[in-house]
Amino acid sequence: MSPNTPDQQPEPRCPGDMDAWILGSGIASLTSAALLIQKAHIPPSRIHILETLEKAGGGSTSTGDPVNGYDYHAGAMPAFNGVYMEKLLSLVPSKSDPKKTALNDLCEFNRTNPPYKTPHTRFLSRKSHELARIDPKRIGMGLRDRFSLYMLSSKTEKSLGRSRIQDHFHSSFFKSTYWLNLATTFGFEQRHSAAEFRRFVKWYKNGEHELNHLRPLDNGNYNRHEAIIIPIAQFLQSRGVDFRFRTTVTDIILDSAHEYVSSICAVKVNEPEISINVRPNDIVIVSVGSVISGATSGTNTTPPSLEMMEIEKDLDDNWLLWLELSTKNEKFGNAYNFCTRMTESRQESFTITLKTPEFFNRFTELTGDAPGSGVFVTLKDSSWLLNLSIPQQPMFPDQPEDVQVFWGYATFPGKEGDYVKKPMLECSGKEIMTEILHQLKFPADSILLNSVTIPCVVPRMSAAFLPRTSEDRPQVIPQGMKNMALIGQFVKIPDEIVGTMDYYVKGSDMAVHHLMGLGQDVK
Repeated sequence: MSPNTPDQQPEPRCPGDMDAWILGSGIASLTSAALLIQKAHIPPSRIHILETLEKAGGGSTSTGDPVNGYDYHAGAMPAFNGVYMEKLLSLVPSKSDPKKTALNDLCEFNRTNPPYKTPHTRFLSRKSHELARIDPKRIGMGLRDRFSLYMLSSKTEKSLGRSRIQDHFHSSFFKSTYWLNLATTFGFEQRHSAAEFRRFVKWYKNGEHELNHLRPLDNGNYNRHEAIIIPIAQFLQSRGVDFRFRTTVTDIILDSAHEYVSSICAVKVNEPEISINVRPNDIVIVSVGSVISGATSGTNTTPPSLEMMEIEKDLDDNWLLWLELSTKNEKFGNAYNFCTRMTESRQESFTITLKTPEFFNRFTELTGDAPGSGVFVTLKDSSWLLNLSIPQQPMFPDQPEDVQVFWGYATFPGKEGDYVKKPMLECSGKEIMTEILHQLKFPADSILLNSVTIPCVVPRMSAAFLPRTSEDRPQVIPQGMKNMALIGQFVKIPDEIVGTMDYYVKGSDMAVHHLMGLGQDVK
């Protein structure tokens, strides 16, 4: 029974006679808790969030400082917040004014700090001894590639199965601006899922619409974590939601029919393992998988350690729980498909802290765009396929006025650099910045002397794009389950595109509506 088209709508639960157990505290989990309070009217004290880390949304918390360099952890993909995030933020009170909402705060910020509407530069290409801009509106596809695109769109996901994007196109397609735009905006590679790519093709029919422009909800104060996650977490904590930090869930016990969760096994740091009894009227919401699991940072002088990227060492409890569930019943999907193929899902991001304005001044002159104008500027001919994001300043609450920060990611960190002759994975932050400066033809010495670059390898950044069958992703409400839902980037939501914040929010909304018997899900 799918939560989108249920055979039988569940009976509404009594919010005062139940407990809600939410495993994890990322954006999907925080969304679920907020909706349980605001839509289902569960007393906040009866909502329990179990989290391995020490703070809510901790996985996206940035670290560092203006002296030693910032490390931006909110992910290497754009937020792309849309209608579902807008509805969520309209339910969350403002941090500064209880009469307003978090949505009001974002809208007010955009009125006073409007994003530039028409960025001049999306791609830079090497032309002889200079860099040239490429117009992203020129999709650069011939008739054969257009026909292949049409054929892919007309197929069903089931028929595409585990096929890869490269199985459906001639090599000329991957030289088109159309492909480059979609691929670098979201992190696609030719070897990724054709079924997943098909969704993006149908969603962004001309390959350019809305891709190169920041939306109002993407342009919050500081960064995505500060503008969205912190207000939601503070709202939940102020209402008295029971956060249990430093607590790792080790197993979910099901009844013999695999219809109900009967207990949750968990262990808090330095304490013995406990078993939490789950009654039939209680609900359990599980965040499965994590794109930032195993992320490892280096320094300005040392590369990230690759030792921790062995499968058995770097899987967090979101993956371990899902793996355990998927061995109990195939209706819980196939976690193994997404978490073990790190060479196919690995990307490397970097955060660069600048102590002089020289880089920003030169970049603005080169592109014709002020900071905050667009999503990415891609260095098209770089062997690492570098993508730079130059946001409005400041990016962090403690960032001094004379410090500037930008970030980016590389699609192919395993390749040798064009100027630094070794794989990006083996490069220190300074070496990565050296490669960027040579690609841009900026003077290296003065900028390097006044910059700190923190590299971060994210082994599962594009795991949601890996080839899959329709059964590999579990339903939000697995077939027959009466009191458990699954949420996150790896659940099955028909026709929605992964890699966006909206995917998290809609999945959580579906889970809450179905488990609480609130009627149809949001559309």
